[in-house]
Amino acid sequence: MFINTLPIIFTYTSLFNAVEAIIFLSAIFCLVYFYTPACNERWKDRPSKSWYLLLNSAWLGHAALWRAFWPFFLLVNIILYYIDYRISNITYTIASWKTVHGMMILPIIWWITSVWRCSENTSHKLWSVAARSVTLYLVLELILRFFISTQFPHTLFDCRLLVMEYGDCL
Repeated sequence: MFINTLPIIFTYTSLFNAVEAIIFLSAIFCLVYFYTPACNERWKDRPSKSWYLLLNSAWLGHAALWRAFWPFFLLVNIILYYIDYRISNITYTIASWKTVHGMMILPIIWWITSVWRCSENTSHKLWSVAARSVTLYLVLELILRFFISTQFPHTLFDCRLLVMEYGDCL
């Protein structure tokens, strides 16, 4: 996350600078820390026998935090890195890029809900806070990506592609 968006925001806009971004992300982390409940020490991890049961138990908040957090965190970062790689090689258009983001909306909602519900199922409060903060950082990343695609599309996309809509790069 923030691999391409923050450098573009820092370089091409005056929306905020690096110091303001660090202060803002740290403030989010501190707020999440104060509003995260204590961990449940009596909770015991029960591994699921199938993917459906794992997804269901994570959604209900009955899975271990690492089972709800890490698989999707890695998947979403691989997808974001891949679509940015495709853009840098001029093989994706703005429409393709936005389509991939649209396809990720429902899994992201599932992931955020699962992480917040499972955050009590860990041994240290700091892990809960970090996981919850990262989900909020992902939402900020998606907002920044939408901002870049609508206000500064020329920074990411090659506007000479013929398959691109005319109005996307004005």
